[in-house]
Amino acid sequence: MWARTSRKSMRAQIFITLCITVLLASGAAGGQTPEKPSRASLPQDSAANEVVSAAMGALHKGDFAAAIPSLEKLTAMAPDVAEYQADLGMAYYFTGRPREAVAPCRKALKLKPSFTSARYFLGASLAESGDCQAALPYLEKDYPGVRDPQLRRFMGLDGARCAMTVNEAYRAVNFLERLNRDFPNDPDVLYVSTHVFSELSTHASQQLLHFAPGSYQAHQIDAEVLEAEGKIPDAIAEYRKVLSMDPGLVGMHFRLGRLLLSGERDSATLEAARKEFEAELRTNPADPASEYELGEMARTARVWNDALEHFGRALRSEPDFPAALIGLGKSLVSAGRAPEAVAPLEKAVRLEPDSLVAHYQLSFAYRRVGRETEAQKELALYRELHEKQQQASLAIRTGFNGDISSPQTAEPPE
Repeated sequence: MWARTSRKSMRAQIFITLCITVLLASGAAGGQTPEKPSRASLPQDSAANEVVSAAMGALHKGDFAAAIPSLEKLTAMAPDVAEYQADLGMAYYFTGRPREAVAPCRKALKLKPSFTSARYFLGASLAESGDCQAALPYLEKDYPGVRDPQLRRFMGLDGARCAMTVNEAYRAVNFLERLNRDFPNDPDVLYVSTHVFSELSTHASQQLLHFAPGSYQAHQIDAEVLEAEGKIPDAIAEYRKVLSMDPGLVGMHFRLGRLLLSGERDSATLEAARKEFEAELRTNPADPASEYELGEMARTARVWNDALEHFGRALRSEPDFPAALIGLGKSLVSAGRAPEAVAPLEKAVRLEPDSLVAHYQLSFAYRRVGRETEAQKELALYRELHEKQQQASLAIRTGFNGDISSPQTAEPPE
């Protein structure tokens, strides 16, 4: 199971953001109106008053550990006061004793079923105690109604973790959908999302290999794993098995072409890759990625008209394809048509303002058409971005954004 987020740090965040005076002896953890506890069953003497003062004073200071002994006395002296039970459960919870928090929270709810804060902390305590089956109904029901954002975030993360613990993957996805909506770009949410979806992927692939080991989908999974491991010849063999089973499967010829280009590019390999991209286009005529690759191959071979034709078709299918716009611009400059190159390169810069290649090539095109001031500006932007990005690895830059095309280089046109 993936590593759990630090519960101590999360409790600290909740402690800071929740108004402790609202929580005290009330049902207001989620923002509800505080309710004063009934003192009817509490002995009215100085000793009892001292215990109450000590408990409430410690809670008002946020010193939950100091409050626990007094709250334990209070719940023994007045076992039917729901608020004291809830305060004891909350104190146990905030001091890292969720198992002990469960019983007083349950009792508080039995005494007062509408006691929302007791229910919220019961769900969280059950989750942290490892009783995920019991925790999930509370967390699922209560998450939408919790007004405090940190408590809601905490409950959602616990819910996702618990759902995966009991192998209820799609319940985990429901929590993640809400968490990513409510807390976009939150590091803990992104971390948990990464592991949940990774586990879902692993589980689904295991199920596929178990129930349909001879299917083309199973061979495709094998091929993708081999490709990720860098075992290119084995991956190519598996992709060819996939195509032998389903010759019209979209995307397979493209993958084969890209794998062939990932190795040494001799004339035989280039020809084999070209045939794969052309085969992909026969299966999927509007595929911009294959057109792009054929355009790059033609551009590298200095066959400008073919390059322009392929890049043009790629852009007709996908007008906002930055790599194809850059390839088109480079090819136009190399073909002696620099004025026509400016527009696609400007669009590439608008689409990808952090692209080193786009700024460099636009600078080159501006210089060719005599727009020296703009050329210097683009070159300065290129140098500034290069300074910022020089530490970034190519694997991170291409791997995380899902770029399936060949990376453009910043060298000037031929």
